[in-house]
Amino acid sequence: MALPLLQPGLPKRATPAGAARQLTVVPARRRVAWFAVTLAVLVSAVMMAAVGLHTRIAERQLEIDELERGVRSAQEEFDVLRSQRAELRSPTRISAGALELGMVVGAESEFVAVDPMTLAITIARTGQMPVGDQIVVGSDQQLEPLDQFRLVKEVSAEAP
Repeated sequence: MALPLLQPGLPKRATPAGAARQLTVVPARRRVAWFAVTLAVLVSAVMMAAVGLHTRIAERQLEIDELERGVRSAQEEFDVLRSQRAELRSPTRISAGALELGMVVGAESEFVAVDPMTLAITIARTGQMPVGDQIVVGSDQQLEPLDQFRLVKEVSAEAP
């Protein structure tokens, strides 16, 4: 409970008659001003950081756009080259080029039978496997080198 400064019935404080009160000026506190300045500096720093972040994002987006343009142009160039390749490999163009060189279509064709052992040795040395759809001696079936050699040995009646 608060008490009044002057209570009735209590004697008043006596001040010496000759002594004058000495008053001094106390500097005013500027807490509010310092708080406002600090807050303004913090807000400015956050805004500058946001501007810097936005600038970095814009730079990255420009790089992404440039890369996408490069990919798009490379894809278009790839399509053009693939079209040119298909045109160059077309049988009609090849036959026209052969006719220009004076070549003619053969009257008959003859298939040469390859010795199975020669085929197996060639496959084993080169690692290249023939392509075909039947497992017959002299065929072009795609087999592993050892399987091809085993097949050759079975046909030639030798045990592997």
